[in-house]
Amino acid sequence: MEAIAKSDKVFKYLLIGIYSIIFITILHNLRTPYLWFDEAGQFFISKGLNHNSIPYSHPNGLLSVIENNKHYNLDPGGFSVLLHFWSYISNYHIWLRLLPFIFFIGVVCSFIFLSYKWTNNLNIALLIGVIPILTPVVLAMGFEVRAYSMESLGTMLTIVALEHFKKDVTNKYLLVWSCIFSFFMTSRYSEIVVVIIVSLYIVFLILNKTSGTLKQKLMSVIIYLLPLFVTFIYIYFFALIYQNKSLAPVAYLPYLKTDISLLLIPKNMLFLCLIVFLFIVYLFKNRIPFIKKYETLLFLTVIVNVSFIVLSFLNMYPWLPFSNRSISVLLLTLTCLSAILGELLLVLFKSTDILKYYLIAYILLFTLYLKKDNLLIRFYNNNVYVELERDSVPYNKIFVNSTESPSIKYMYEYGKFKSKKKNIYPKCFTFEKWHESIVNRSRLNLKDYDLFISPMKNVDDWQ
Repeated sequence: MEAIAKSDKVFKYLLIGIYSIIFITILHNLRTPYLWFDEAGQFFISKGLNHNSIPYSHPNGLLSVIENNKHYNLDPGGFSVLLHFWSYISNYHIWLRLLPFIFFIGVVCSFIFLSYKWTNNLNIALLIGVIPILTPVVLAMGFEVRAYSMESLGTMLTIVALEHFKKDVTNKYLLVWSCIFSFFMTSRYSEIVVVIIVSLYIVFLILNKTSGTLKQKLMSVIIYLLPLFVTFIYIYFFALIYQNKSLAPVAYLPYLKTDISLLLIPKNMLFLCLIVFLFIVYLFKNRIPFIKKYETLLFLTVIVNVSFIVLSFLNMYPWLPFSNRSISVLLLTLTCLSAILGELLLVLFKSTDILKYYLIAYILLFTLYLKKDNLLIRFYNNNVYVELERDSVPYNKIFVNSTESPSIKYMYEYGKFKSKKKNIYPKCFTFEKWHESIVNRSRLNLKDYDLFISPMKNVDDWQ
C-alpha cells in the first residue's frame, strides 16, 4: 500500500508537469493575430457594427449589437453581447482570444471534476482532463473568437447539474441552474436543443420526487422553467425570426435529408457505432454495477444524438458529428467514453505494479508528440498576412474580397497593423461588400489593382 501511495504521488506530479508543458504550448494560440471572416465579423458585431461597415466606423452601444447580430449572424447573440463588454478592456487579439479560452478551460475542468466525482481518483481525473485538449475541434474552438467554446462549456455544465440533482432537487438550485442554462442557451441554437432535452429530464426528476405535494412540485417546475422560457422568448423575437424563422436549411451546410451518403463516410459510421455501443451499455446498466451511476449520462447522450440525427433528416440542423457545428453531441459522447475509460483505469490503478504509472505517462507523452501539430492552431491566410506585414507595402491600389474584408479592417483598425495604417489604410484599399459581391465581379476590372486579397488562389477562381 505504501508503494502504491508513493507511486500515486509521483505520477500526480508527473501529470502536473505534462499539463504545464501542454498549456505552455497551446497558449501560443492566443498570439494568432489574424481574425478570419467569421471571427472578424463576430468582433464587429460586438461593436454594434457588421462585416460591411465602412473603415473607422464608430462603435455603437448594446442595442446596435443586438440589431446587427439579428441580421449578420446565425447565433442567438449571447456571445456577441459578452464580447461587447469583454472588449471594453482591450481589442487586441490576445485579449479577444482569451475569452473563448476561458470557456475552454472550463470544459477541461468539467472533465476533471466529473471524472474525480465518478472515480474519486485525482490521477485518473487528470488523465481524463487531457481528452478535450487532444480533440482537435474542441481545442481549436477554445481559441476561436466565436460562440462554440461557450456552447461547449454550457453542454458540460448540463452534466454537472444532473450529477448535482441526483442528490438534491431544491428550488434554490433549480433557479440557479436554470439561470446558468439560460445564459448558455444564448450561445448557439444547438445548445438550446441540448438544454430542452436536459430540462425535460429535470422536470421528470421534480415530478418524481418522493417528498412534497403536487402543488409544491408544480411550483418547482415553474421556478425552473420560467428563466428558460423568458430567455427562449427573447431569443425568438430578437434573433431567430430575423435569421431563420422557418428553420429552413442553410444552403452551404449538409443535411441527411438531401445527402444520405453522409452516413456512409467512414468517420461518421464510426461515430454511429459509438452511439450504438453507448446504447447497448445503457441497456446493460442493471447487469454491470458500475454502469448504473452513468445511467442518466448515457441515456441523455443517446437521446441528444438521436435528436440531432432526426433534425438533420428534417432539414432543420446539419449532422456533422466531428465538426464544430455538432460540438455538443461530440462532447457528450466523449464524456460517456471518458467515464468508461475512467472505470477501466480505476481497475488498473488498484494493482501494485509501479511500472503501470510510467507506462501510462509514456503513452500520454507519445500521444502528445503525435498530436503536436494539432496543438498549434492556424486560423489565418498566411500569404495575405506575410504580404501586408512588410515594413513598406509597395501597393497603391488594393482590392479586398468580401471574405477577407472584415479581417483586414480589424488588422488595421484594432489589430497588429494598427501602427501601419498611416501610409496606406484606408486610402489604398477597396473593400468588397458581402451582399454585393456578385454585382462587383461583373463590374470590376481587377487588373486595375496592384494587389488582390482573397482566400482563392487566383483571380480566375474568384471570377
